[in-house]
Amino acid sequence: MNLIQKITCGFLFMAALGIQNRVAAQVDPYQPPVVVTPPDWAPPYENPSTIQYYYIPDIECYYDVWNHEFAYMEYGRWVFSPVLPPMYASYDLIHGHVVILDRRVHQPWMHHELYVSHYPRYYHHEMYPGREGYSRPYGYDENARKPIYAPNRDADRHEYNHPERSEPVHYRDKNVGQPVRVEKNMMRPNNSGPNTGPRR
Repeated sequence: MNLIQKITCGFLFMAALGIQNRVAAQVDPYQPPVVVTPPDWAPPYENPSTIQYYYIPDIECYYDVWNHEFAYMEYGRWVFSPVLPPMYASYDLIHGHVVILDRRVHQPWMHHELYVSHYPRYYHHEMYPGREGYSRPYGYDENARKPIYAPNRDADRHEYNHPERSEPVHYRDKNVGQPVRVEKNMMRPNNSGPNTGPRR
């Protein structure tokens, strides 16, 4: 094999290796390239590194786990901050209800009307029965499609008293408490992930 053939073979090998690596990286476009640690107040769930967003229905806020920031509406626009706004300062994240959103969704606040209709404020008080030895569920996982319970969490529970919660609400809409269907226009771009993709 002469020098030109060796060089050609070397280039072909490197090109094949590059293609193989790109294909391997695309096997699961929703898996971020780094390990993500959920915040202390998040309910436990499987495969935390694959989840980017939570929805907190009682205060209509989102949390971006990868970028460590809340998204909330203020004066008609979405604001992004590492802390909750002053108007929600008394909200107890540790004991609050958290919806773990579908791992495929991107920028869920852009489809806020869906999340509000599926998970209205305080819906979890009406939707989920109690379980012996457990508090009310303090989360719902859209990926596992089930509520998340934890034992004895109500002992030191601090309820967030919102002025709209003046009397019990009975939800009869069939979508309430059900996972939001993630359509193609709601999905995360294949190349986004912690420290690699667009923040919003």
